[in-house]
Amino acid sequence: MYKLKVGLEIHVYPKMKNKTKLFCNCKIDLNAKPNSNICEVCTSQPGANPKLPNREAFIKTVSLARSFKAKVNEKIAFQRKHYSWPDLPSGYQRTMSGSYSFPVGVNGVFENIRINELHLEEDPARWNPETGEVDYNRSGTPLIEIVTEPDFVSSQQVKEWLKKLKIHLDHLGCFDENFGIKADVNVSISPEYERVEIKNINSFSAIVEAIEYEYKRQIEEKEKNKKIPQQTRTWTGKETVMMRLKESSVDYKFIPEQDLPVIIVDENILKEADENIVDVNELYKKLLSYNMSKEDADIIIEHPIVCEYAFFMLKELPGKFVGNFLRNQFLRVTNYNQVHPSFFKGSKENVFKAAKLFYENLISDKIVKNIMEMLFEKDFDVEEYVEKNNLKIIQDDSFIEKAVLEVLEEQKKAVEDYKSGKVEVINFLAGQVMRKTKGKANIKKAKELLEEKLK
Repeated sequence: MYKLKVGLEIHVYPKMKNKTKLFCNCKIDLNAKPNSNICEVCTSQPGANPKLPNREAFIKTVSLARSFKAKVNEKIAFQRKHYSWPDLPSGYQRTMSGSYSFPVGVNGVFENIRINELHLEEDPARWNPETGEVDYNRSGTPLIEIVTEPDFVSSQQVKEWLKKLKIHLDHLGCFDENFGIKADVNVSISPEYERVEIKNINSFSAIVEAIEYEYKRQIEEKEKNKKIPQQTRTWTGKETVMMRLKESSVDYKFIPEQDLPVIIVDENILKEADENIVDVNELYKKLLSYNMSKEDADIIIEHPIVCEYAFFMLKELPGKFVGNFLRNQFLRVTNYNQVHPSFFKGSKENVFKAAKLFYENLISDKIVKNIMEMLFEKDFDVEEYVEKNNLKIIQDDSFIEKAVLEVLEEQKKAVEDYKSGKVEVINFLAGQVMRKTKGKANIKKAKELLEEKLK
């Protein structure tokens, strides 16, 4: 049996309020017209010098290093990593990695996997090799790189670790869902452990698939008594394909970035960075302390924004209800629209109002679903909307009884089915009552009256 070793180089984009590039003031906007958010710095025009690095991006990188219990260097320096590629007009990338590097943090650990180093660098431009077009809107975007030791021994271990890492990054504001991730994966098998690097994988699921494919490929090569050279490959979505033999750090000709000063990390920077750190395990325990079900807490902890809604609602509503509501109402809408929960437009206050009205049985399940779908699109005062449109549940027995009698008259087959022993048909009849009353009847009373009349 061949043993597997895997190391990851994960690139993530910090989520910033200050949406500007690392060394210039150009706006970061994925949806902008190509080459509309550029300047002489991010397109490397002759004589253009970089500004000091984006402070917010730097602080978030320090926060992440501290959360990994990594040693944060007192002096941090950028270097020039040279390579010739159409997406890099200067011929080099400004990064903290490489020979004689001074990254933000070294020797950390996360979920029993050692973190070799963690640093900040600039993203290259977007290049389409088929058309030759280059869009410099992405050039210079801050990018955090996390380099692990080759501590993974299975693709399943990688999968579970990445899920926890994604949650951790999200809570620290170090993962922008609009950009996703990029990763280079190093795969090797016993006994020689010759490292094969798979470049530019762009999703967590693809990382796992690429590892599984490459592991099988290398075993097949071994079984044919072939030597596995150190090489760089690419992932097509179905297989890994040879790109080139592996470069060493010497090939990149690292030199200090002469246009940027060394960054001195003092106590003020560390204090500011520590204020951004969120203990995800403690948040999870706190959710459970409100008697929220483990199943609900497992889902809610995945998204910082959903946690914010949860803790706002938990001030007045019970944990079991809040967990169920957020899963079945809030996340139902975002999942249906296939977007991250941060795209939900409704405020915490108005989601709480909708939940409270539903909890107090003042609006029906149908009404609250409609309200949450509307809140996904825009924020509005829920209480005012409910009152203005007369949407509260009507508790009047005579009103409900009238609807019940009409339904029983209209649904004779369902009535016969019920009388023949198909008692579950009561739910269909109750649904018809709710439809007739436009969701304003008390469904509990509707079922009671239906059962009474059917008997």
